[in-house]
Amino acid sequence: MVRAQPSGGVVLDPSFYVNGPPTSKFRENLKPSFKYITAFDYGGFTNDYMVWCNMIYLAVISRRIPILGPLLPMKSHLGAGGKTIDFGEIFDLPRLSQAIQTPILQWSDVKKASGAETDFIGCWSLWPTVNKNAHEPHGSALPSFLHLGIVWTQAPNWIKLTHDGGFTASLSALAKMLLPEGRQQVLSTPEARAGVTYDGIPEEISAQLYPDDQLACFDILYWVGVTDTYEWEKHNHPVWELVGTNLHFTQNVEDIASEYLRRLFGMNGLNETEIPPYISVHVRHSDFLHQCGDVKLEDCAAPLSAYVRRVKQVQDELAIIHGPDSPLAKVQNVVVTSDERDPKWWTEVHNLGWLGTNKFDEEIGTKYGRWFPTVIDAVIQSRGKAFVGTQGSTMSDYAARRVQDWQHGPWKLVCVTFIAHYHSELSLFAWVLGEVEI
Repeated sequence: MVRAQPSGGVVLDPSFYVNGPPTSKFRENLKPSFKYITAFDYGGFTNDYMVWCNMIYLAVISRRIPILGPLLPMKSHLGAGGKTIDFGEIFDLPRLSQAIQTPILQWSDVKKASGAETDFIGCWSLWPTVNKNAHEPHGSALPSFLHLGIVWTQAPNWIKLTHDGGFTASLSALAKMLLPEGRQQVLSTPEARAGVTYDGIPEEISAQLYPDDQLACFDILYWVGVTDTYEWEKHNHPVWELVGTNLHFTQNVEDIASEYLRRLFGMNGLNETEIPPYISVHVRHSDFLHQCGDVKLEDCAAPLSAYVRRVKQVQDELAIIHGPDSPLAKVQNVVVTSDERDPKWWTEVHNLGWLGTNKFDEEIGTKYGRWFPTVIDAVIQSRGKAFVGTQGSTMSDYAARRVQDWQHGPWKLVCVTFIAHYHSELSLFAWVLGEVEI
């Protein structure tokens, strides 16, 4: 439970909830009068963003203090040479903390990054419960990074969303499981210990480790929802409404994005206010195209013409929203972000008169680290007066939400062929945020 101030507000200073500077073992730094919660990474910038948002939401409803992990440099996402960065280097955690009146810690506040000792802890494993084909906890590099030896206890079946056909756990059920009564209900059953995974920990230690009560921990909080499956794709997403919309970028990354936007528009030295309004576009190819199977590349990826149609539609909507005489009714600048590396494709983009951020990727990665090309793309997407993205991409989903909430702008999404084939009636996607262009 978090601490209230005499004035009635909540103490938000993270240092109030630890004993001091980071220690070699995490438990030395946690205060016994408070309860905490953490979860491990899923991999990838937007995926981990979703995990931390879900965890913060669960922390709020369970009255615990969230401890956020860092972004680890996965070679599959960043290539070789990436560096670990704290979530708070990208997102303004004090601003979020103030908005939701909840203190927020990071692991770097709690435990040393170097010279740390191994902590043994019991955690909840959700993955084998929500995924009938899984037989062990979801993999993550974060426990090793944090020097954690974990004994996993499988969560009970009642934490699943009962009407859900996918891999989704109920956040409300998880909050119940973290209450003393709920925890006791689970651990008193024979099934609780039957589902234990020891993770190579000596038996004399593992036999005594049940899911920790002071620091609740989970293998994965990606596949969770309040009432529905794939909730992040829906307009009335509770986690977004509480956490996501209040989770803004830090001023530092905003300033970096402004620098590259000024250069993109050939406006070196001008202030941020002089950056012209633009429509942001996100075209996701890369790993999507790996799922095309036998379908030819040019037949699987949506053509640029589909994005052109969507851009025209949001331009028309801007005129309706702001009135025909408003400068925003005549936005012609288009800034494209994409993981596509084919120079021919980018030539097509430039032939449309559109601008691309790709020419800065190498420079940004060298200067600020390999996470930052993706981070700066996300900031640039969020500052569009309207947005066009790729259906099925969580990065596009959250860019659309940011533009809608922060810029009060319209958005559209374009569907790629393999998604249209996989969801033949688009039942999973058509109702999410807006229309779909096939």
